Amino acid sequence: MTKGCVHCCQVPELAGFWLLTLLLQSPFVLFLLLNEATIITPLERAVNIVMTAFVLFEDVAGFFAIRAMVASQVNKFHLRQFANLEQIDYAAYEESIGSDTYRSRRPHNA
Repeated sequence: MTKGCVHCCQVPELAGFWLLTLLLQSPFVLFLLLNEATIITPLERAVNIVMTAFVLFEDVAGFFAIRAMVASQVNKFHLRQFANLEQIDYAAYEESIGSDTYRSRRPHNA
């Protein structure tokens, strides 16, 4: 892993965190907010409303963050196939097409 690649291995961790939030924390917070069978104080209701808003925002923001990170990783994966194009065996290429054609098509930096 290179220094510039901070988020390349964190997609599974973020996806796990998001799933735990979505499947466990969201229903529990909604239950605390919407359960009318319990008697809760106005302060408790206010705190539950704020917590529900934060958890719902976390669910939505986590989805878009995961989608952006996966798209970035897919782009890196597809661009990685072009990294080895500079290592073409020009000698074998020259033999296959002839030296005159090879010299006219060979890049200047090679």
